Amino acid sequence: MAQKTVVRFTESLELFARAEEAIAGGSQTSSKRPGGYAYGAYPIYASRANGSRIWDIDGNEYIDYVNGLGPIVLGYSYPEVDAAIAEQLSKGIIYGLLSPLEVEVADSLIAAVPAAEMVRFLKGGAEANNAAARIARAHTKREIILNNGYRGWSDGWNASRNDGGIPVALESYVKQFRYNDLNHLEDLFHTYDGKIAAVILDAASLGKEPEPGYLQDLNDLAHRKGALVIYDEIVTGFRLAMGGAQEFFGVTPDLATFAKATANGMPLAAVVGSKEVMRTAADCMISITYGGEALSLAAAVATMKVMRAHNVHAHLHSIGELLKDGINGAARRAGVALEAYGLAPLSGERFLDAVDAEEDALMWHFLLAGCAQRGVLMRRGGCNFVTYSHSEDDVAETVAAIEDALHDLRRAREGGNLALTVSELATG
Repeated sequence: MAQKTVVRFTESLELFARAEEAIAGGSQTSSKRPGGYAYGAYPIYASRANGSRIWDIDGNEYIDYVNGLGPIVLGYSYPEVDAAIAEQLSKGIIYGLLSPLEVEVADSLIAAVPAAEMVRFLKGGAEANNAAARIARAHTKREIILNNGYRGWSDGWNASRNDGGIPVALESYVKQFRYNDLNHLEDLFHTYDGKIAAVILDAASLGKEPEPGYLQDLNDLAHRKGALVIYDEIVTGFRLAMGGAQEFFGVTPDLATFAKATANGMPLAAVVGSKEVMRTAADCMISITYGGEALSLAAAVATMKVMRAHNVHAHLHSIGELLKDGINGAARRAGVALEAYGLAPLSGERFLDAVDAEEDALMWHFLLAGCAQRGVLMRRGGCNFVTYSHSEDDVAETVAAIEDALHDLRRAREGGNLALTVSELATG
């Protein structure tokens, strides 16, 4: 049995009330907005973090599986990474000259990533995907990109689901295709014959794994049609394998983008690719002041050294599999139709029998709140980002918390008072 305590979030809620008056949307990151978790019954602000644990500003401690939405891959405050940052801080953060670390990190990426023969650094995943699109268009002298998945917040990727402020003319330049459906891709290549610069996709993500032969067939089709293939490895990079999904699945794209786990939490992104294609980037306007910021580059060097020295990815797979199996066992014992699914280093959960979206949201609120009450932070509809710092004891504690929360959920649901109980959780 996991110990359930009365956890209150007074300081978090008061601070977020101030944030809503000062910050548009209350948060810098859409996926961190409190309404997406269990508002009122889930922490909002962190005070510190170490290893697999995080503490909120109300003094509560948790085992964390959100981990900054993916950048934390070794663990919070990982000693070797923090030491590298501190050493570089004493030398300077950014210069008017180039940093030697730019070359060192580029060499490390080239050694690790199958597609990487040349590199350019940026700061976030959206920037890296924008750069990859520009390089592909410049290289092929074509304009349309076929896309499957989320590529960040910028105009070009979001024109088809315009939420305001995006020129409608951009809808013509990014066309959506269905994952694991080669026939649909072939139809799009026929419709836009000679106009497609690239196909971009997550080789795999939560709920999406390639059918046998799909990735290689996609490569072959794109190349026959004169288009490039781009893998968005923002989430999978340095998590599925040292060389990302392309190493894990054994298929190499022309370009790939990385961010998140590259520097264990420091802001660093990269677009990599073959020399033939990447040389085009030298003449493209892809330039940011902070591309050579040295603290993040030092963190990336240290992160990759730790990964190589300690076989980090084997641990991510084994501890992730243990977590998945544990959650599925807990759900069976609690009599709740909850399924843990996906690739082990970035798995997730879903309820299988919610009668509608409203009940699904209530069940998620109840589960996230119940886990938080027992010292575990998870995410609705997102990945469980296990790290090298997560231990078997962490997983055992997590599974016990989830099982207890699921028993409570089943009883509340059977009693027909799920919404009432959720409300009570929110108010403590």
